[in-house]
Amino acid sequence: MMMQVIRNQSSGSMLLNKLMQSNSVRSYSVGFNALESKYLFRDQFNKVHDSKAIFENKKVVIIGIESESPIDDFQCIPSYVKNAQKFYEKGVDYVICLSNMTVPVLRAKSVSLDFQRQISFLSDVDSKFALDNKVVEELAVPGLGTDKPAIEYKRFAMIVNNGQVVYESVDKSDTCEHTKADITLKKL
Repeated sequence: MMMQVIRNQSSGSMLLNKLMQSNSVRSYSVGFNALESKYLFRDQFNKVHDSKAIFENKKVVIIGIESESPIDDFQCIPSYVKNAQKFYEKGVDYVICLSNMTVPVLRAKSVSLDFQRQISFLSDVDSKFALDNKVVEELAVPGLGTDKPAIEYKRFAMIVNNGQVVYESVDKSDTCEHTKADITLKKL
């Protein structure tokens, strides 16, 4: 059971209790329009791209990755690099690996995992895109000298058509069962 609805007897309101006991194909963001907000993304060369340049009149596949995870480096990202041409043959304009990593770390990941530049690597400046789509976890990290929680990406896959999110899948941090390229390809 992926989601359980619990009725609060005292107020009569419906509360959603998300049970993340298994991976999930969710639809929280389906219908979300990425063109309505001014998102800024940085590529591995530190160039800034806005949401209009990336999403307007384009079909885009986005893979969201956690900061440093062997699952991403050895399974998830390589599956998209290997299948990039299949995405482009199905009419996808961009396959984007998105995270909130710094540009130097993003560049190193790009060079090591996709030396032929089959896909794009972008940093979500301030994690705004991920926060708006609820594909992050806010982690309280003691000892950093700040009360502001750290933002950690969840592993996710999205298909965005002309700014509209039409498909979304999120995995737990220890697997990429629902976010690998072959699963996303079936949704195109």
